[in-house]
Amino acid sequence: YKPNFSILDASDTFAIVSELAGSVDKGNIRKLQSLMSNWKSSLVSPDQARKDARNETEALAANAFASYAATLRSYQAVDFDDLIALPVTLFEDHPEVRDKWQNRLRYLLIDEYQDTNACQYRLLKQLAGPRAAFTAVGDDDQAIYGWRGADIENLRGLPRDYPNLKLIKLEQNYRSTVRILKAANAVIAHNEKLFDKKLWSDLGHGDPITVTVCKDSEKEAELVVMKLQAHKFEHRTKFSDYAILYRGNFQARALEQFLRDQRVPYLLSGGQSFFDKAEIKDITSYLRLLANNDDDPAFIRAVTTPKRGVGGTTLEALGTYAGERHISLFAAAFEEGFAHRVQARQLTPLLEFCEFINRIEYR
Repeated sequence: YKPNFSILDASDTFAIVSELAGSVDKGNIRKLQSLMSNWKSSLVSPDQARKDARNETEALAANAFASYAATLRSYQAVDFDDLIALPVTLFEDHPEVRDKWQNRLRYLLIDEYQDTNACQYRLLKQLAGPRAAFTAVGDDDQAIYGWRGADIENLRGLPRDYPNLKLIKLEQNYRSTVRILKAANAVIAHNEKLFDKKLWSDLGHGDPITVTVCKDSEKEAELVVMKLQAHKFEHRTKFSDYAILYRGNFQARALEQFLRDQRVPYLLSGGQSFFDKAEIKDITSYLRLLANNDDDPAFIRAVTTPKRGVGGTTLEALGTYAGERHISLFAAAFEEGFAHRVQARQLTPLLEFCEFINRIEYR
C-alpha cells in the first residue's frame, strides 16, 4: 500500500459490493457486507470462505468476497475491518514490527471488552506480549453483539491466557435505584455466568416499575401519547417538559404518526445524520475532490455517481497503476502509462470526468 492509502466507510463499500453482486437490493447487499465483515473479523481468507461455504448463498458471498478484496487492493484502499485484520497479519508475518509496537505501546486499556471479536483479541495478545500490561473493562451480561462478530469467548479466555489476571468487580451502580437493579438482577440471573456479580445502589428504593402490554406498535404509540396528554392536562405542564425514549429508530414512525394526528408538536432527536444521507455524501465527494485531487475515496464515489460508463474493471486497472506509481487515482488517469493498459472506450468516460472536475476547479 502507498503511504496515503484510503479508508472506505460502510456507504463507500456498499457501492462496491452492490456492483460486484449485480444487485440493488439493500437487504441482500447488507447481508453480504455482514458476512464479509464476520469473515474478516475471524481472519478467514476468501479462499477459506469458499471451502467452508455451507450453501449456495455463502458460496456466492465467498466469490463476491474474493472480488471485493481484490477491488480494495487495486483501489489502494482498506475498510474498517482491515484496520484490525491487516496489522494482525503484519505482526504475525514480521515479528520485528510486532516487537517495535510492543515496546512503543507499553500499557493498553480496552473498553467494552465483551464486544471484541476474535481478530481484536489476537491483536491484543500481539500488542500486550509477555509484559501483559493491560486493563480490559467488560461485562459478560452486556455481550449482545454476537451477530456483529463479537465473541464472548474472549472474556472466557482472559483468565486462561493470563493466569496472573487480577479481577476487580465494579458492583455499585451510581445511576439507578434499588428497585431497578433488583429487576435487572432478576433478569440477568438466567444468563450463563462467567463472573458472578451483584449490583447495588444507595440511591433509595425508587418508584414502582410498571409494564404495559400493547397489541401492536400502533396501539403502543397511541397509549404513550394519550398518557402524555393526560399528564400534561392534569399537571398544567408544557409539551417541552416531556421526552419519549425508544429503543430503535424503527419505532419512531408509529410515534410520529400519532403525535401528528393529535397535533402534538415534537422534535426528533438523533436518527440519521444529515451528512450520512447518500445524496449529501455524493455532493460532498465532489467538493472534497475539488479541494483535494488526492482524495481517492472521494474520487471513487464521484466518478461512479451518477453512472457514466466507468466500471469496476477500469477502476481496478487505475488503482493498480496508481499503487505502482504511488500517485492518486485522479493523477493516474492522465498518465500515458495508464492509457496503454485500458481500451479507448474505458479511458474516454474516465478522462471526461477528470476534465470536468478540472474545468470546475479552474473557474
